[in-house]
Amino acid sequence: MMDAIVQLLRNSLCTAKNFNFLGDTFLYDAKVTAQYYTLPPPLDETTPLELLIAVTQLYACVSLSLAGYRMISGAGVAKLQVITRLVNLRAAEKKGKKEEKNVTAAKSLINTSLLEESDASSRSFIVGVNIFALGVAFFWLFANSLHITSTDWIGGVEGLIYALAVMEVNLLVFLYYMFLDAGAAVRKSFRMKTFAYEIASAKKLSDIDMEYITVEQYGWLVGGWAPFWAEGATTDAAAEETILKKEEEGIASKLAAFSKKIDSDVVDRINAQARLSLFEGYREYLYLVLNFFAFYGYLVCIVVFYYQDEGAQPEYIRAMMGWMPNADADWLGNAVGDFMWTVEPVIILGSPLIMNSMSPKGKKEKVA
Repeated sequence: MMDAIVQLLRNSLCTAKNFNFLGDTFLYDAKVTAQYYTLPPPLDETTPLELLIAVTQLYACVSLSLAGYRMISGAGVAKLQVITRLVNLRAAEKKGKKEEKNVTAAKSLINTSLLEESDASSRSFIVGVNIFALGVAFFWLFANSLHITSTDWIGGVEGLIYALAVMEVNLLVFLYYMFLDAGAAVRKSFRMKTFAYEIASAKKLSDIDMEYITVEQYGWLVGGWAPFWAEGATTDAAAEETILKKEEEGIASKLAAFSKKIDSDVVDRINAQARLSLFEGYREYLYLVLNFFAFYGYLVCIVVFYYQDEGAQPEYIRAMMGWMPNADADWLGNAVGDFMWTVEPVIILGSPLIMNSMSPKGKKEKVA
């Protein structure tokens, strides 16, 4: 939540600077900054507005770098280590006598979940690497706001362009996963509605072949299943076998209960979650559109740097920049990117209110 608030503040300030909003105020006067601290040239050109932007960019640099590192080490490497140990435990289990359907289904769910979470940990590693790189690249934006890139201390303007190029690569990875997540959430919504209809018609799980109950469907039935390996929680390796056995017993017990009766509340909850999943899918598509325009806008800024001679620009470069002069294309690309990243946190912050309004309300008890 804090990251979204800072993102909103950062890009709102950048957008205000792009459009020279309140341009006749102290926010654009470098002399005001000099009253509080004397900076060496060319840092002494930093205005109060640029200083505010720099603070928020430094926050992004630190928070994203830490978040990326935690995702790599925790949700990526550490989680994969836990899953590997659990898979080895499952493989070492001796096959005993014939088991009840509930127990067999429980073991199947755990095995499938371990495989799915293994894939998720690999994705977390990839995303974490890109988030970490994005955070490091923000340092050059921070430096640019303080006019450090006007010097050769950290590579100058060319260093800034390299940092922007890294951010573009990172954003391309995020766009790919946004596209996948959006489609997955929409399809999940329809699967939930179909499953809710099936169990409402069957009334009990025994009417459905439990051997084909998926991890996803089991999570819907219990209102969300988050085993310790999905959380990436590090536990005592010696105790993992015991915890895993308890998890298996708990699943088998719940499946046995569902085989006798499925309350209508469960069906109503799944239908409500289906609506939320559909909303999340459409919201993810909206994020995809916003970030695509941001990606394209910032890409134009990079292209302008490498094609400064307008007369020598290939036709496809001219078309990419909308046949505008370099200065106009650079300004518009940056302005579009900043504005899109201003709208995104507004949606992030407003989504919980919308989702709460879509969530089922508890039934009111009649007062005698």
